[in-house]
Amino acid sequence: MRKKYIRNKKDFYFIKAIKSIWAFNLILILYYVSTIYWLQFIKSSVLEYSNVVSDKFDWTTYPIAYVPNWLKSKNTNKSLEFEDEKFSIEDFVEIPKYDTDLLSDDSWKNKDAIMARYEYPVVYMWSYRLNYIEFDGSHPWIDIRAPIWTPVLSIANWVVIKTKHAENWDWKYVIIRHDNVNVDWSIETLYSNYLHLSEIFAVEWTKIKKWEILWKVWMTWITTTPHLHLQIDKKVAPFHPFWPYTFKEASSISLDFFSAVNVWLWKENAIAMTTHPLEFVQDNINSVNSFNSAWEDLTISDQIQTSTNEVQKNLWPQVWIKTNTVATISNVNSVITNVKPVEIQPKKLENWQIFYDIPLNSKFYNATKYLHGAWITKWYSNWNFWVNDSISRWEALIFIFKTYNIKLDSNTKLTFRDIDNNSFIAPYLRKALDLWFISANPKFRQDDKVTRAEFITMLIKASWKPINTSTVWYFKDIKNTDWYTPYANTFVKLFPSWANWWQFQPNSLFNRWQISLILYAVKKS
Repeated sequence: MRKKYIRNKKDFYFIKAIKSIWAFNLILILYYVSTIYWLQFIKSSVLEYSNVVSDKFDWTTYPIAYVPNWLKSKNTNKSLEFEDEKFSIEDFVEIPKYDTDLLSDDSWKNKDAIMARYEYPVVYMWSYRLNYIEFDGSHPWIDIRAPIWTPVLSIANWVVIKTKHAENWDWKYVIIRHDNVNVDWSIETLYSNYLHLSEIFAVEWTKIKKWEILWKVWMTWITTTPHLHLQIDKKVAPFHPFWPYTFKEASSISLDFFSAVNVWLWKENAIAMTTHPLEFVQDNINSVNSFNSAWEDLTISDQIQTSTNEVQKNLWPQVWIKTNTVATISNVNSVITNVKPVEIQPKKLENWQIFYDIPLNSKFYNATKYLHGAWITKWYSNWNFWVNDSISRWEALIFIFKTYNIKLDSNTKLTFRDIDNNSFIAPYLRKALDLWFISANPKFRQDDKVTRAEFITMLIKASWKPINTSTVWYFKDIKNTDWYTPYANTFVKLFPSWANWWQFQPNSLFNRWQISLILYAVKKS
């Protein structure tokens, strides 16, 4: 009896061991299959979805930055590619604003209206009556005209949730999600859809940032003109990109695809499930000048009031419409439904060039070359310095810190309502408060232009030069009682030639070339 019990006990452990081995092998097999064959499936699962959250929403930008000047008839040739040699830098202009007043102007006498109509041939909730009237149909997206291979940018910080590479009617598309967006005073999740693409650089379940080039414009299916399909869905939409009806529903009432749009089939669904894409973009644009990087801003005194003009980030060379003649544009109302993005390559610099817009014989050449080499200033992404532009308050603070090699070693708590403690500028602001370069005002007014009084005050404070407290002042437009007078007088002592101005104009702005000469003189002194 005891032997039988022992044998049964041995059998029990033997069977248990065999089961354990098979369980282990099964786990290995499942792991192998999941990592090799089902990786993409797992990466698109709910588990991955919940673990990837987009970066903090920091406003928007247009999906296309520059387009040809459509008022020039040669630019309307649909076969031209973005990088075609027939295009010059002067042929491109900043993308026009989506404006329903301009789009409804059919007089063909207003150049801005002509540009807008040619740029946005399909408006939000459009019909195939080609009348530029919103909410006249069930078409829930906007088409943005652009040459083949035009680069398309991410309109905000997103998480890529879907990239489709199948070459069928909608070609290739990308769906990206943004979390915690403030829409009409409520926090929502939105889905941005880009259709009819060719090259796709975005990768599923990765974070992307505003301004990143993600894909290229192309033409597919029924498209007659290269363009970008831009659509923004709400979280309540059952699928993305959302479409308000099925072909079966349209055919059940004897309608084809186009006719169903025109009779407003399930128009209310389209309105409920989507949001106006360019209203969202334009209402949330908070462009930041990118002379060095996306820094923030600074404030010195409430006594100096400056304008709050925003500076649009320069992605490529600025161009303007330089003609007074309006070319005749044919087939402006042609239907657009597909497009593809492309990357712009600025002209290469010559070996001697530091900035594209500063020639070798320029009086600013040595100054800008030195500051560039010292990593105090860099280019815009189009290699320009933009000598006649002014600078923002955050730029001024960064320039001064770099000029004097001030260490960022402060832990002071920031209390400014418009500055995030994790922003790039925060370390500079903490140190600036410690050194009394700036005042702890309620806000920094981050994109305001730095005035002459503010810039000179910070510059002199950072230099640790003895302050000139003389009762004699050099400029006719400042008083001895003005808060910035000691710093203006000290500045003139350091740079006597500037006393020839006779007027300090404390609320005026320095140009970039003036800033470069000042910083260069400081570094060489």
